[in-house]
Amino acid sequence: MPAAYSDIRKGYDYYNNQQKGLGKRFESVIKDTLAKIQKMPFSASMAYGDTRYKVVAKFPYIILYRIQENVIFIAHVFNTYQQPVY
Repeated sequence: MPAAYSDIRKGYDYYNNQQKGLGKRFESVIKDTLAKIQKMPFSASMAYGDTRYKVVAKFPYIILYRIQENVIFIAHVFNTYQQPVY
């Protein structure tokens, strides 16, 4: 999950540079989305293969993840404006 941590950190830094406190709001929304994934991991749409995606509310981000043997692996948290064909 190091790539996902890096993705979140970049988003946090970007939004903090845009407006004070916005990075914290971004982080909170990401945490809420991750909690929803944890609670109902099979409810998100399929992206490709066994990879699912969950759209993040209020920010142009998507979380890509896989489920293997009841473990959720977060692959990436990416900005759809910067990486629309990821």
